[in-house]
Amino acid sequence: MCLANLSVGDAGPVELIDAAATGGFDSVNMWLVEPVAMAHVTSFRRDVTPVVGNGSLIEAIRRRCDQRGVTIFTASPGWLGPKFDRGSIAAVMETLAALGARSMSLVGWDPERTRLLENFIAVCEAAAAIRLDVHLEFMTYAGLKTVEEARDFVARAAQPNARVIVDALHLDRSGGTPDAVRTLDPATIASLQLCDAPKARPPAEKLRDESVNGRRLPGEGELPLFALLDALPAGVVIELETPDASLVGSSIEDRAKRCGDAARRFLDAYRAARPSR
Repeated sequence: MCLANLSVGDAGPVELIDAAATGGFDSVNMWLVEPVAMAHVTSFRRDVTPVVGNGSLIEAIRRRCDQRGVTIFTASPGWLGPKFDRGSIAAVMETLAALGARSMSLVGWDPERTRLLENFIAVCEAAAAIRLDVHLEFMTYAGLKTVEEARDFVARAAQPNARVIVDALHLDRSGGTPDAVRTLDPATIASLQLCDAPKARPPAEKLRDESVNGRRLPGEGELPLFALLDALPAGVVIELETPDASLVGSSIEDRAKRCGDAARRFLDAYRAARPSR
């Protein structure tokens, strides 16, 4: 299991590693710079020290990973908006290599699809040179809005290291279903970002707020999560991404432990219901 930085958005990179270890997670999804999401978080603010090119912080992260037995599954440089600068690729790849990351994760914020595709291919090619996968996330309010759009985009890119992130909330809120996930080539599935939510979808203008402030822990909502797990290949990485503004009074490590405990309860219930899986 992997702890997503958004679950404990006020955690810096070293704090994130400590939180993951306390919560019983194997790895983290780490922000390398302040993400777009932070501008929409209502429960806290924090100063984010960029990791890219910061040698002393990179060394501190590596040291803490070794001490706590936590790896960096993926890291996000907050890229691929309309003003993306390909000149920034080299520094990010150098940082990812220094951190020992296994992959990098991206959101396609650019609404201009041809430019987005060209930039995505450039990133994939650079990542392949250091043996990293590139994970692409779709969101209703981003450039790629549905699982079908992400699937077709990755197919057009034709990069062997390109993968699609399946986020349970974004899948449901974009009108997607577990059956739609079955249309993905299993080899192109990066991970499941697991969370829960009420069945009723908020209005379109509230979707972003829900995604960064109002998710629920798995098993505490009404999303068809068992069916979604059925649609995914066995052994897929599970990322807990459950930001909840109502928990702002709890410590970072308490929230991480709550996430880990809830995820294990949910996955145990799933395995009990699906013994063949």
